[in-house]
Amino acid sequence: MSFKNPVGIIAANRLPIGKINGFYKKISPETLYQNLIKQQFNKNLLLKKADIDYIILGNVTNQGGNLARRCALKAGFSSQVPAFTIDQQCGSGLTAMISSANYIISGEASVICTGGVESTSQANIVLDSESYQPINRFKMAPEPYEDFDMGTIADMTALKYNIPRSVQDLYALNSHKKATQAIEGKLLENEVFPYQDEGFTISSDQTVRPKSSMEALSKLTPAFTTNGTATAGNSCPINDGASSIILSSTNNPFDFQGYYLGQTTIALSPSDFLLGPIKATEKLLQKFNLKLNDIEAIELNEAFASQAILFQNYFKLDDIKLNAYGGSLAFGHPYGATGGILISRLLNRLNQVQKPCLGIATLCVAGGMGISVLIGNQWYQK
Repeated sequence: MSFKNPVGIIAANRLPIGKINGFYKKISPETLYQNLIKQQFNKNLLLKKADIDYIILGNVTNQGGNLARRCALKAGFSSQVPAFTIDQQCGSGLTAMISSANYIISGEASVICTGGVESTSQANIVLDSESYQPINRFKMAPEPYEDFDMGTIADMTALKYNIPRSVQDLYALNSHKKATQAIEGKLLENEVFPYQDEGFTISSDQTVRPKSSMEALSKLTPAFTTNGTATAGNSCPINDGASSIILSSTNNPFDFQGYYLGQTTIALSPSDFLLGPIKATEKLLQKFNLKLNDIEAIELNEAFASQAILFQNYFKLDDIKLNAYGGSLAFGHPYGATGGILISRLLNRLNQVQKPCLGIATLCVAGGMGISVLIGNQWYQK
């Protein structure tokens, strides 16, 4: 099958993911991005910074000052290269990539650095304009919609679809087991660059728990509602991280690691946002006249175990096709960087197949949306 206007992916990589106030506690988001993009350019010697037309990055918690522009300047790009930041909550990184691809398809640009960066450790405290008290979270929906906390929605969704706590815990445990096996099997080396600075190197993700157990998970108390089933163990943690995707017109003479082929972004009721990946993936398959058998691998952001279980059950997916190396419940979810992390892992998996194949990266978005992106590997015919 041929796709109209494919966009080449020169590189898709990430840094190890840290927990909030963990090993990136004192490292600015600009420095995280600088560290990652430097390594990408060192590995892709044909690519020069002068080739880059735009920097478009996702970010959620480091508001203000156009972070993408600061990242671009910190990374040594010319001050003549424009940059902008996208905040679409969990979808920020994927939307940054989609926007970049559209710039290239339209002819507005030829090569763009995209992805995302997040430092929850260095997020500024924002005060409510009336009470002058710190805002724990921003509103996701105005009246007359009910503005539930995402964890509360996870509890409501698990109750509505009859997903027991034990099933959620088992899914979370499996995510850690798959992540541990991927790390021990050195299956992540093509997607991860270590964070390197004077005096130290960070080469492993901080929140993967090799010794996690059902016994330990079962002892955790509900995190959001008194009788809820979402806990700190079966919900994604809060994280710092960076991802970088370099996109190019296929007319350029670069070696491509894969191809961006298209996307769907859907919207639904804010209280149903956990169904976003299901609806977006359904629409994506219909849009390109594909069946699940045409898809080699799927990377789903595991915001909550209940959400991932719904997705897996709906499409009747096994652990080989869905998040084969583990997901966000193990690795973490550095909001703005997550979209790029999904693409990095998806391409890593697809390119190990060593034949033309397709994959999907998908996630839910707070406020009631879902995004799915279709990717072809490096052997996929343009």
